[in-house]
Amino acid sequence: MKSTLHDIVKLILSFACVTGKCCAFHSIVLGHQQNNRTQRHRTLQSLIENNMPDDNNFRIGYVADVEGHWDYFLEYVQRSNVLYWEEHEGHNTNISTTTTNNYGITFQRLKLRPNTHFVYGGDSVDKGPGDIRLCRALVDLKKQYPDHVHLLVGNRDLNKIRFSSELSDDDMERPIEDIKRPFWDSNAKSYKEHLEEVKQTHAATKSDCTLDDLNTKTERLRWMLKHTLGCPDTFEFRREEIAYLDKIYGSYPPTCETHESSPVPTVLHRTNDVDVDTTKVTDEDVVESFNYEINHSEGSLRQYLHHSSIASIIGNTIFVHGAIDRLTMRFVPSKYSKFDLPTSPPPSFAEPSIDIADGMMIDDVHEWVQSLNEYLHDGLKDFESRPHWNEERTSRGGEALLAIQNRPSMWGRSVVCNSYADGGVVATDDAEEQRKQALRVAEEELNPLAFEGVASNVFDQAPADWLLAHGIKRIVVGHKPTGDCPAVLSSAYTGVEVCSVDTSFARRRDISTGEKSNRFGVNRGDAIALVEIAGSDCNYNRLEISGTLADGTEYSNTHPHIGNNEDAITGDSILGKKTVDGWWVKASVSDSYHLCRGKGRTVEYDTRSEEDVVVCHQLLKR
Repeated sequence: MKSTLHDIVKLILSFACVTGKCCAFHSIVLGHQQNNRTQRHRTLQSLIENNMPDDNNFRIGYVADVEGHWDYFLEYVQRSNVLYWEEHEGHNTNISTTTTNNYGITFQRLKLRPNTHFVYGGDSVDKGPGDIRLCRALVDLKKQYPDHVHLLVGNRDLNKIRFSSELSDDDMERPIEDIKRPFWDSNAKSYKEHLEEVKQTHAATKSDCTLDDLNTKTERLRWMLKHTLGCPDTFEFRREEIAYLDKIYGSYPPTCETHESSPVPTVLHRTNDVDVDTTKVTDEDVVESFNYEINHSEGSLRQYLHHSSIASIIGNTIFVHGAIDRLTMRFVPSKYSKFDLPTSPPPSFAEPSIDIADGMMIDDVHEWVQSLNEYLHDGLKDFESRPHWNEERTSRGGEALLAIQNRPSMWGRSVVCNSYADGGVVATDDAEEQRKQALRVAEEELNPLAFEGVASNVFDQAPADWLLAHGIKRIVVGHKPTGDCPAVLSSAYTGVEVCSVDTSFARRRDISTGEKSNRFGVNRGDAIALVEIAGSDCNYNRLEISGTLADGTEYSNTHPHIGNNEDAITGDSILGKKTVDGWWVKASVSDSYHLCRGKGRTVEYDTRSEEDVVVCHQLLKR
């Protein structure tokens, strides 16, 4: 009976389209945007429940840019339909997945539900006291389910390999004046300027203190974190993490037994639930920890990189940290790429040539992903074999990995660092003008720095057609913030659905949510997002997004299916589209829509009833 009714629904849809009555059919049966969604839901409830493919057969969970915020990750797992904490002893292993230490803290192991995949979209460290725990939990999950767990590298993961060479004893012997500001940021302080600033703070107590006295690994690391890596609070976050790990595990760095079991605190024990004494952790301990986690073969970040990829494909969906655009599509950099301003001439930006000197172009999407991942692991082998500078200080292992996480080094072709996000959404008129200007400057002035901060064109049909030709109908990324919930581009525009998921700067300064406003930190606020892809299989599925907005409002949205039998019955076709007055429809909340628009880092929000939302179904003028 179920199969028969399903055929009837398909027949009605087919007949409606063939006879030119598709719009009328959508208005009457699907409710379209003028009808109340509750009424539409009632009208179609039996059809959906009895005749649509079983969405319990396949599910992908996704999160990115947790950046070490352990409490955020715990909340994510608690909401997840894909991940959970194992509460019983493991089987077929010499360890228990549930153990208790001397402080009464219970350890549990992260697990994956049947018929699911999990993708971590990159950027595991920097912005919270929990990056070591997060990396270890993710790596342990990957080891348990190697074919169903996919870890991606982000710029914050890759750029830490700099510590090996730039915090080495040899590099500390360099003259202070030789350590310049980062080549990609003219506004950053040089190392000497940083030390002069530190000297001023010590003037009252140490008037005879010199720059040479201050030139320690501690200050070099603080300078790197604040002025070259964009994470000024990370040094103290790591101090908290060390104190926490030392208390719950009994030692830090961890022992061999701890490495094997990779236990993590139960969800009942958030970071603030355990009283730790950070005064016992010295500055030198913090420096040593940063070195250990990237240099030691069992270090948490070293292990994360070892088990990661640059890109991953699951059915009709491709995952990268940054963006797939006209510049990054098909492009695989040379393994000899340098982390510096390129000396080679820029490529053709309008129509990238297949004949390039600084890499190769691969037409097949799956082969492209494979080559990118080989690029990553070749770079890791290079890093492991020679982590320090050569004698001339012209080369170091892993240089190519540092290059791919830096847009100027790649002439704007970084699939790790390019981004769609601007103003909390995936496209703004201002971002498009900046992109065009950057391309002109890059070509006319031969200036690769023009690409810093430029957003990719999400409406460009070229990358969409390339992906569609190889069966890819959805891109999921992280990397740059998109307000208090993920930003989506409906597949109605280019045929490819784009979902940008980074809520790391979600807190709204224009509203007050009381004591809860800093639940996930001063930048995240109260917002959290759960992104999942559900369907009958990996090629017929839909995007499901739920979570909490910055004002504390809960939401749960379903987008239309993307697959061989696409339909609008089971999803809200208004989501991920732009209104005629320039707002993007980001979420459905009760009987209204949550809208967003912005420019750069400025984000505005609005709430409108369903009747007041008029969506622009035409492409924006490019």
